[in-house]
Amino acid sequence: MAANSLRARGLTAFSVLALLVAGHGDAFSDGESFRKGSSGADIGILAVPEGITLEPLGVSQGYQSSKLIATRPPRDEIAFADPRGMTLYTYVPDPLGQFTCVAECAQVWRPALAPAKPKPIGDWSVIPRDQGAKQWAYKGKALYTYVKDIDPGSVYGNSPARFGGKRKNGAGEVVGGIRRAAAVPDVPLPPEWKVALFYPVSGIKLPAGFGVKEVQDATSLVLVNHRNMTLYTFAGEPKRDKRQNSPWLPAEAPQLSDPIGDFNFVVRDDGIKQWTYKGKGLYTCAFDLAPDDAHGIGVDKQWDVAALYRYYNPPTVTIQNTPTQGKVLATANGLTLYRREAHIVQSGGGHGFRRGSPLRPAVGRDIGIAHVGCDGECRKIWHPYRAPDDATAWGQWTVITHPDDFRQWVYQGYSLWTYDGDKKPGDITGHDRYDLLFADKPDAPAAQRTVIDIGTPQDGAAGLYWMIAIP
Repeated sequence: MAANSLRARGLTAFSVLALLVAGHGDAFSDGESFRKGSSGADIGILAVPEGITLEPLGVSQGYQSSKLIATRPPRDEIAFADPRGMTLYTYVPDPLGQFTCVAECAQVWRPALAPAKPKPIGDWSVIPRDQGAKQWAYKGKALYTYVKDIDPGSVYGNSPARFGGKRKNGAGEVVGGIRRAAAVPDVPLPPEWKVALFYPVSGIKLPAGFGVKEVQDATSLVLVNHRNMTLYTFAGEPKRDKRQNSPWLPAEAPQLSDPIGDFNFVVRDDGIKQWTYKGKGLYTCAFDLAPDDAHGIGVDKQWDVAALYRYYNPPTVTIQNTPTQGKVLATANGLTLYRREAHIVQSGGGHGFRRGSPLRPAVGRDIGIAHVGCDGECRKIWHPYRAPDDATAWGQWTVITHPDDFRQWVYQGYSLWTYDGDKKPGDITGHDRYDLLFADKPDAPAAQRTVIDIGTPQDGAAGLYWMIAIP
């Protein structure tokens, strides 16, 4: 491949918000216990047990290269998946706690088998099968995979990898290069089969105007108000929180509101009727300026996000605040973790955003290790963030075996790295360092141009960027 390479240092032009509580790192417990908030209270239920992963469906994987998808891929549906990222399903005729898909059915719809010593949590359980095997069940319904699903984000064999640029799918075949409008319509999922969805959450009774939303910086599904702002809980008595110069604003309930599900209300000493969730007062935080903000975490030990479900994080991974880029994934010592990002230079692809390009799992998998472009001198300052030998896929985390014969952590499709230029928690000196690759004949007809392979073949200027790993 003939290409000119340019290495330069990129600078962030501006920041939208400097966090008010710099240097705070949220350490996460191991997967066998609940995350403990700063107040010591249990924060949400762990979303999945060990060996079960979470995958956004369809275009949310980021296979498509359109500007809309590249800059803000939706996460409208997130499915439970097996360790390979293959979607899990439930079979409507199955009674609770039983499986009925056997014989020919089981040749196509294969049981999602649990390990020999499973650790069920929350709504997760196991159903015994023949010869000592165990099948995962969610809310009592047995879980299955579909034999024709070969790529993460697939539903009933309809792989999102066929949209966007050309790439190899899970079977090693080159797919893509077609527009969605020109594609053959998806084969509909049979009505007796349902995707096992983690998000949106179903079956939860909510007051009018409340919702449940994925807030990445909180690494949780949290309660939000009518403006999609993150809600927080107070560990003390709701009606006696300190109000003077407080950033915490009570979630007011209408005067004629009634309790519903886990939601009730109290009449505060100041006369405000306030919503409570499982007996804890609900609040918004004045430090949150927009939906998806969770700047209230760590501000005061008595408050934490009102989480329904939390994501698993490895014990050696923390969340660290930075002065200009918000929350980032970090090592146990608080040093920033980075991912290798790529996009077509001409299209932008969200690279100009304050926190860089949004997470697109398909792009992270495309780059992988083979295309990360870091060897020789690069490996003297950039280091793979190693995973222990017994690490397994769990939630949004997977593991790859490095060519140097060790294991490396992968978050939402992106392998994670550390940078020697960072000396203390909050440093992000590796952010926005990049290589630009140019075809040797950029003005030639398309058929004569050199294809630049950065995981997804490109026939124009392509970029490989070191970016902060955002939650």
